[in-house]
Amino acid sequence: MPVKLNACCEIVKVKDLRLIKKLYLLGAVMLLLPAQASAAIYISEVAWMGNNVSANHEWIELYNDGSATDVSGWVLTDGMNLTVDLEGMVPADSYVVAERTSDASALGAAFFIYTGALVNTGATLRLLRADGSLVDQVVGGDGWGNIGGDNITKETAQYTTGGWVTAAATPSESLVWSDDNSVGGDKEDYETITTTVAKSPSSGGEPLILTEPDITLELAIQALAIGYVNQPISFVVEPTGVGKTLINSLLYKWNFGDGFNSTSKESTHIFRYPGTYVVTVYAGFKRQEQVTRQEITILPVKASLSTNSSGDVQVNNDSPYEINISGYRLRGEESFVFPDYSILLPNQTITIPKNKLGETKNRMVALYDTESTIVSSIVPDKLKEEQNTVVNETVSISNSHNQYVGSASSGFSFNNNSRQDVPIKNEVLLKTGQPPLASQEAGVVGSDKENPSKIAYLSLLGIIILGVLGIYASPKRNDIT
Repeated sequence: MPVKLNACCEIVKVKDLRLIKKLYLLGAVMLLLPAQASAAIYISEVAWMGNNVSANHEWIELYNDGSATDVSGWVLTDGMNLTVDLEGMVPADSYVVAERTSDASALGAAFFIYTGALVNTGATLRLLRADGSLVDQVVGGDGWGNIGGDNITKETAQYTTGGWVTAAATPSESLVWSDDNSVGGDKEDYETITTTVAKSPSSGGEPLILTEPDITLELAIQALAIGYVNQPISFVVEPTGVGKTLINSLLYKWNFGDGFNSTSKESTHIFRYPGTYVVTVYAGFKRQEQVTRQEITILPVKASLSTNSSGDVQVNNDSPYEINISGYRLRGEESFVFPDYSILLPNQTITIPKNKLGETKNRMVALYDTESTIVSSIVPDKLKEEQNTVVNETVSISNSHNQYVGSASSGFSFNNNSRQDVPIKNEVLLKTGQPPLASQEAGVVGSDKENPSKIAYLSLLGIIILGVLGIYASPKRNDIT
């Protein structure tokens, strides 16, 4: 180039110094053009076998040994199962990684996430510009292992100045050999040099996810870590990592750890007994399947009721921890329901005025949980005295009745009035809010069933005796003769 420039100067014979400076400047620019044209992006590493986590975690590394280059519209393809439309800017002298499945396929941030897969039987991987011209290609032949990589150790195929080699994966990093790029050295024979990895500007700083052909579904359970017996607890599962259409197609299976399950995305469950339970949820559609779990501790509710001199009802928390009594119902002459987020601190008391419950001195007052189970109750002294009186009278009537039955004829007698004492007791107990005396009724009923059995045994004994007497009383054959 300097020779041609001097010849040009001799031909035109220009004496103007300014014109000569311009010609030299033009020559300098022309000298720089070949250097720019030599800059290239090439395929530097291929993880065709995936990694130890999943065979689906394939990735392809590109290296730009020149100035920053916009690869929007470029295509990375093997002409078979893989076609990746690239987008974004590859910085100068940098490595970028296109990952399959998700950003977890390789260490570091993904430059691009693609669909499709490299067949292990080998292929020709080409990098094409937007106009279809070839930038670089890797000929895998009839098996990728011919150029590098190991499906057992998950070492990758990496390009060096000495050619393709097999070595430990170095995504987004260069491989420098200490033995002049010789092939077959140990892992200790090389070191890695980290370079900057850029992301596609069109993805807003995050990898651009197209479709997810492999298992990328992730689940998270939204629920309380602590609940209470007989209290409704909401469970919600949040799926991520797949597209909206696939999320809408997922089927769910809840296991609440106490023998109950559900198939809804959002479920409400009630634990009947205290303890720590492992709640699991499964979600799946076709190849996308995932299971996650969460532990929840269910605490018992220990509360008691009392009244003050004014007749107000006091709800006492007897637990060493705070309890949530939202939705609990306090029932006297009238009912009072505790509003949402009603928290009762440990060993603390909430007083409910009597004007919200009506009469409390001569009525039973009970605290019910959200499942209408009695947590605690109080019975006024007057009702207790009436109950004790009626029960004592009933016991007296029952005893006198039994004595009457026992003093009957020495054979046996039927007791047709043995159940009459039970309605008397139940009538009073229902007034005081207590359950009927079913066990006592069962005991009385059982006494009725003993007499018929005695009749059957005595009847059978009488028949046997008559049969024996008949044998001895009948005339014998010798007597007739």
